[in-house]
Amino acid sequence: MTTEDEFSNGWGAPLHPASAFEAYSEHEVATAPQTITGHLFHYTSTTAAVTGILATGTLRLSPYKSTNDLWESQPHYPVLSAHHDQGDLDAGFSLWDEIDRQLRLHTKVGCLTQDVALPSSVSNPDALRGWAHLSQWAHYGDGHTGVCLRFDRDKLVSSLLEHAGPAAFAFHGPVRYLSSQDSPPTRGIDVGQVVEFGADAVALAYAEANKDSLFFRKHIDWDSEAEYRLILLNRSTEFDHVDIRSALTGVVLGSAFPQEHVQGLLEALKPYPGVTVKYLHFHNRRLHCYPFEGFVPQPRLLSTQPWPAPRREGSLTERLPALRHAETEAEARRQAAHAILQGPLAQLEEGAERLVAELRLWPGTEVANHSRTTAVPGHLHARSPGVPGEVVHYERGFLCVVENLPCQTHTLTAAAAIQVLDDEQLRLHAVVETEEWLPDGNQREEHWRSGQESSAADAPTAVAALLRELTAAVQRARTQFDNTRGVSPVPPDEPQHGKSKARAYAHPDSAAQP
Repeated sequence: MTTEDEFSNGWGAPLHPASAFEAYSEHEVATAPQTITGHLFHYTSTTAAVTGILATGTLRLSPYKSTNDLWESQPHYPVLSAHHDQGDLDAGFSLWDEIDRQLRLHTKVGCLTQDVALPSSVSNPDALRGWAHLSQWAHYGDGHTGVCLRFDRDKLVSSLLEHAGPAAFAFHGPVRYLSSQDSPPTRGIDVGQVVEFGADAVALAYAEANKDSLFFRKHIDWDSEAEYRLILLNRSTEFDHVDIRSALTGVVLGSAFPQEHVQGLLEALKPYPGVTVKYLHFHNRRLHCYPFEGFVPQPRLLSTQPWPAPRREGSLTERLPALRHAETEAEARRQAAHAILQGPLAQLEEGAERLVAELRLWPGTEVANHSRTTAVPGHLHARSPGVPGEVVHYERGFLCVVENLPCQTHTLTAAAAIQVLDDEQLRLHAVVETEEWLPDGNQREEHWRSGQESSAADAPTAVAALLRELTAAVQRARTQFDNTRGVSPVPPDEPQHGKSKARAYAHPDSAAQP
């Protein structure tokens, strides 16, 4: 019964909630299926987007020499070879430098970010989206005040290929990130061909033959960019441009996009009627993407109202050690309480599994089981260490949720929990509730609740009795649950055992089925 609030230990000693959530989220993203979409994103400043890209309808391809990875910004020395009758040619560093210079003069690069979608079942399905790269916003998106342009990949690539002339080479594709590469496995350069055709022609031919190693490999330190590149090699030594008018599909505003830039951006987007605009909101280490409705929500102003003085007297140097002592003492008691509950918790888990197995026989429902302390009334939940009130050293429980199908407009929940109090005294809780989803507010009803105390020695008997009472209460509440969701009992002469038990109640949608 592994859940995000106890990710790696099942019913064992729980992780700290923050660590458990972190581990669960990372595991989800790492193991979930990843789908590369047909979108590409380009981070830029608002000024560059409005006065450059949108105004001209083109995306600039920058000279290869402006790249920031040392693998690319520093010279690369291919193997030089020569026929024996050309041995008197000086083909040392001067030729290497000339080939490198020609490569950098004639190669232009367009840098974009791939878009990766995760299943909607993942807690953060936007974790790998093309617009969600914080380092990209910081480096290229003008410190989150800029924009991220969204393109249709196929249309943008088609535009690149159409732009390339007969004396040009155009390549595109994702960058592969490597942790170590002493030297790219490229074909060498023949000195005789340089003499015959010129260093510029040989450099371009060399680039075409070794495009993957030269232009689509970067050090793994840059893998957060998830880069997709457009490469153009031609006779020009200036900037080049690719038409984006048919490829631009959307604009995403940075999380700090200024409201005063909105009007200028909207004006620049008038020639692009099909383009959608969204904005980002950053909250608790997560970017959220929302449809843009003409204004950018402003960040909340920090409160200037002073917080009341602490109830506990003493200076900070006195109160901080007291807080730490309370936390340490509470953790020691929690560990001891957890050891006491090993048997009762295992018993409770087995009871939850039996109950879930029975609930899954109900027709027209979906059943889920969670590790929760829902059964504990709010006023009896454990307080944080050092806070006055009843001390609860440990609490644990389960929650079974039965959802009506297909509309999921009715829910039945069954929950049980155990708390450890002082002197190894246990308090047991259980509750059965139903909820009906209504347009003017959900209607919730508590059908049965139990709360009792027991010594640790008597826990096996008390837990067994609680589980029996909970199961009986669930069966009593089932009649009302089925009536409200429109499921009627089958005739009394219908067999009620074996495989027929699952058909003891008939869902109206199944009446026409054999």
